[in-house]
Amino acid sequence: MKLNYFLVPVLALLSLGELRAQSVDSTPSPGPKEGYQQHGRRHHAWVWKELNLTDDQKTKIKSIRQGMKGQTRPALAAVLTAKLKLQQDIDANSDKGIIAADASALATAESQFATVRATMLSQVKSILTQDQLTTWSDFQKKRQARMQNWIEKLNQPTT
Repeated sequence: MKLNYFLVPVLALLSLGELRAQSVDSTPSPGPKEGYQQHGRRHHAWVWKELNLTDDQKTKIKSIRQGMKGQTRPALAAVLTAKLKLQQDIDANSDKGIIAADASALATAESQFATVRATMLSQVKSILTQDQLTTWSDFQKKRQARMQNWIEKLNQPTT
């Protein structure tokens, strides 16, 4: 029962992002160009606005997301369940073997979720125009450069 109480608020929060995206509020959300650092699920939401999607593309993307919901929701639930189990076992000072098994289960669940997301994104990319694909590619290159910088910082010896 605890898991259901945990998942309900998380899934509710995730669905709020969809509701906000459908609102009639015409104020643009700030992107990285404006110096505003966003957190959470909508961190890269500005890229969708940069793509200038047509109504037909928006409808197709919504259809893709609805079609993938049968895979996305269980994959996300598996990730959350694995995280919860790992945290509970850490809090209970469980044996290192149990914690290692929980960590392995979490890695597997995250891998499966990443595969589902990659499948969905490849379907979305298939409906983009060449200009939109260029914008998407530029975004990905900037993101990869930021990740590489972060990796380099993490790999520097601490003093």
